[in-house]
Amino acid sequence: MRKIILLFVFLFTTVNSNAQERRPFVGLGGFLHLYSFEKDLQSSPAMSFSAGAEYKLFDFLLPEVEANYMFGKFKNNVYSNTADNPDKTFSTVNFSFTPKIALGEQSESAYLQIMPKYTFSLVNATEKINTTGQLGSRTTERSTSMSQHNFGIGIGIVLNFNTWYSNAMAFNLCYNSIRVSQAFDKLNPSSEPTDNLGVYGIEIKYYFGVKRLK
Repeated sequence: MRKIILLFVFLFTTVNSNAQERRPFVGLGGFLHLYSFEKDLQSSPAMSFSAGAEYKLFDFLLPEVEANYMFGKFKNNVYSNTADNPDKTFSTVNFSFTPKIALGEQSESAYLQIMPKYTFSLVNATEKINTTGQLGSRTTERSTSMSQHNFGIGIGIVLNFNTWYSNAMAFNLCYNSIRVSQAFDKLNPSSEPTDNLGVYGIEIKYYFGVKRLK
């Protein structure tokens, strides 16, 4: 973990020192889990908050460094008959590097972007099981954590605001290969692996411009 954070700081300072222009941003996203087609599982919702910075190295290359927090519920099998159905929640802390590619003139009112992404994730999973017996109800809680390296891809449109500053808003469709199910499988090693295939969804980012991009 310490090495990953140091690498993230190194990327941040290296790109910052070489970049011609930079813009901080904040983001909000909504995601669903993606499963194998043979799995009868409900889509699990998740929300994410992010902050980072975009750097202009070339006219077409705008790398980003980002810290992201995602949380949500992990749903069970739709047809599960388990008496003690656990309440599954998760959270992830993600550190990402995105060598973003711009398609079109950034001086125009809008342009497209492609976003390949590498992410290091710290995943925390929690299960709460409510049981009712002769002595009343009882709640049992278990949790575990793990780290993952994953990759993602996204495509979006950036809308520039006609102001002195280079403020902009981006709407992105994203996929990331993070597998939250691995943490829950770790809690239940004797059960059949769930094996979600990642998350997909939409995110909105707002970029705070310092000066007009050239």
